[in-house]
Amino acid sequence: MQAQRPGDILIVDADEAFMKAATSALAYNGHMVMTCQSGAEARRQLERMPYDVVLAGWNLPDEDARAFCSHVKTSPDLTQVTVGLLVDPGANDAWVARIYAGSAEGENNQTAPDELILRSVSADELAARVQSLLQTRRYRMEINNALEVLTAMAEGVEEQDRRARGHCKRLSIMTIELGSILGCDEWQLTVLERASYLHDVGKVAIPGAIISKTETLTPREMEIIQSHCILGERLCLPMAALRPVLPIIRHHHERANGTGYPDGLQGDEIPVLAQVFSIPDIYDALRMWRPYRRPMSEPQAIQLMRQEVAQGFWNTHIFEAFIENVLPNLEERLDSAHALWPAN
Repeated sequence: MQAQRPGDILIVDADEAFMKAATSALAYNGHMVMTCQSGAEARRQLERMPYDVVLAGWNLPDEDARAFCSHVKTSPDLTQVTVGLLVDPGANDAWVARIYAGSAEGENNQTAPDELILRSVSADELAARVQSLLQTRRYRMEINNALEVLTAMAEGVEEQDRRARGHCKRLSIMTIELGSILGCDEWQLTVLERASYLHDVGKVAIPGAIISKTETLTPREMEIIQSHCILGERLCLPMAALRPVLPIIRHHHERANGTGYPDGLQGDEIPVLAQVFSIPDIYDALRMWRPYRRPMSEPQAIQLMRQEVAQGFWNTHIFEAFIENVLPNLEERLDSAHALWPAN
């Protein structure tokens, strides 16, 4: 087994005595350590080198710790960097208290530090806390790598059927727009985006001859196709980061009146995000070619979906939000994203 390399650590703090002691303790454990005393200098360092861990002081001379943490956490090139916030014992701040409670800026906040570290910790404890931050970073890298593989597999399913190309990208655009209109938070929008690419990943276990078949599917072939919901859930289940996406993968073909699959759920039994996801997914399916029909135009698809809403298939509120807020000028937005429906 290959040993993990020591991490590269950036310490940004105004307390020179602490930085000297911390540098000595971390260097003793094999880490490469760089120090700076201001948020501005730290930002420049992060532009030059992708550090593994940043230890940031609560009281920076030129920047609020919240703003600095937010910068690191939201910068596209720094998404895998982990942040430890250095605080003094008894720090009296509501934000710090909420971080201790695990609820800073909301349950799914993405800009809070990964750990709070007291300046009074021993050298051994500091080294252990940094090791924990490095493990968190490696875990994130493994998640990202696995997500890339699964996304590539899902896109590979599209390649088996040229008529479905762009389906995932179109869904990501439509579901994020719809979720935003309905008041979904950032975490929920991320779940919807991931589901856009992974909802049909179970089709990798289905013979390509069935997926690409141009004739009407037999009842047995339809049963096999419908199994992709359960197969996709099983495929993604081992990944903890995808647990929030599993209800969409399994239930995006359920109907509010209980006639969907695989579990025949009704009404509010269907997870809310699965209900949100289903509307763009159905609309996109109607706009694509199928063995039993030509692709529908926008008015034709809307008309059919209105009939299905009347039959109790879909949530009326979500459907109307989609029609009123997502469909206007949608084709222009898809065209600019190079995601229009394939010509048939």
